Amino acid sequence: MPCVQTIQHRGFAVLYRFLILLIFPVSLLAQRPGETPVGAWPRSFKAKPVNLRINDKTEDGSLVVESPHFRMVAETRIGRQDLTRFARVVESVPQLIKSHPLRLWNSPRKSITDIILCKDETSFVKAGGDERAVGWWDGHKERVLIRSDYFLAPPQTENSRLQAQPDEGLLVHELVHASMSASLWRLPPWFTEGIAEYFSVCHQGGGWYLFRDLDSLIRNHLRRAISRNKVGEHFHLVPVPSILALSHQDWIKVSQSQPGGNAYLPYATALLLVHYHLHGGAERRAKTSAHLAKIQGLSPRNKMPAFPTEDPGFIQKRLVNYWSSRG
Repeated sequence: MPCVQTIQHRGFAVLYRFLILLIFPVSLLAQRPGETPVGAWPRSFKAKPVNLRINDKTEDGSLVVESPHFRMVAETRIGRQDLTRFARVVESVPQLIKSHPLRLWNSPRKSITDIILCKDETSFVKAGGDERAVGWWDGHKERVLIRSDYFLAPPQTENSRLQAQPDEGLLVHELVHASMSASLWRLPPWFTEGIAEYFSVCHQGGGWYLFRDLDSLIRNHLRRAISRNKVGEHFHLVPVPSILALSHQDWIKVSQSQPGGNAYLPYATALLLVHYHLHGGAERRAKTSAHLAKIQGLSPRNKMPAFPTEDPGFIQKRLVNYWSSRG
């Protein structure tokens, strides 16, 4: 097992050697006799076509796209072809969540959810988004806010010669929150953020999701997302005990106080935790599934049962073994 050390940054412990991505990872947990194999999980999902209506004759100059579940308002000029693709992406999320074996769908009270593609940070904050965020689920108004300037041309990694492509994963992430909106307060933030990232990473574009070869998908995604937090061959991530202890109120504060200003670090650990609970053996997945089904019928007056996880130190050791070099 690799040596694990921590360093202190702004009073927050950051795991020094938590993740060294490898080419041939070992299994998280040996399969027990009689357990459902991981292969029973959906291998892929492709959204069905939906009917769209585009209105480009609005008084304020915005573009409006209406689909079965969403009303998308673009404050900046976006071509019809791109708008159609984005609408297909957002409609793929409720299709996927409703059909998924986990009980994740908990429909918003409104039948149609607004998505505002804000033209810039000023418009985004004015609409109710956090000034340091690029996507936001507004639970009070039940709408999604997206910063178009970031979404349409996200930052590229150093020395990248590829033209920036719209960050469709950002749409998927926020729409997963919208699809689970009535359950968000019943679940810990590491799970709600981690499951949103899980589906975002699985999304391959245009409403197509791939659930096989997840190790490669997650590994490649994290290499891009946390590359600036790499020291030598090591990546700095937020430790599991710290993530599991966070409340919803603390999540934003912690994400905005990370080394180098990389707010994604908590999301990276949350993604690995969700992968652990869903793909670390049928028993963990079954407990997670049962918990998600149980909380669906609880009212705010009911005491929320604790999420069925394990000792943080134990999980961290398993993740280190799984995602780091065998040597």
